[in-house]
Amino acid sequence: MSDVESFIRFCESDFGTAVMDHEAAYVKQYVGADDRSLDVGCGIGSLEQRLPEHEIIGVDCSEAMIQAAQERFSAPFVLGDATTLPVTTASVDTVVFVSTLEFIPDTDAVLAEATRVLAPGGTLIALVLNTRSEYVQSNLEREGSYFQRMVHQDSEALVGTILEYVEGEQEFFLGISDEQVFESTDPSKAAISAVVGALPE
Repeated sequence: MSDVESFIRFCESDFGTAVMDHEAAYVKQYVGADDRSLDVGCGIGSLEQRLPEHEIIGVDCSEAMIQAAQERFSAPFVLGDATTLPVTTASVDTVVFVSTLEFIPDTDAVLAEATRVLAPGGTLIALVLNTRSEYVQSNLEREGSYFQRMVHQDSEALVGTILEYVEGEQEFFLGISDEQVFESTDPSKAAISAVVGALPE
């Protein structure tokens, strides 16, 4: 089974749907009605599909993911590299990463690009798999888990790097246990933490 097929299967499961519904609801809080947003590592366009009223450009380095996104939802999906975003400087209001930064080796290059394309006063939203949580730890240990591809397995260090580029805070919000999804600010239970920040003045 290809990565795309596996991801589609996850997204269409009850569990995957619940996770992505919560992630999209979280992101929506910080996206203005007239914002132009960039979703870096958009995959099959799950965020775009859940926020159809917003102008979101999806970027992914996988041609297969972009093709699947285009087949599933009508939005601007672009094949591109997170380290050289195909977007004009200071042209978007929001840059979103949903479980993307953990899998990219050169985080600094990606964050430098993200801040380059953000307009003054723009917002960066990064949802990061919390490696302190029981859920993520168990998946990191599970043979064949996609989580084992994570380049950055210290989420606190990754969050620290993000906060070098934007002024913001970390928040734990999405708990997962036995494929049950719930609100949680407990670092041992919250599988996902979020960093929301603005460019320094």
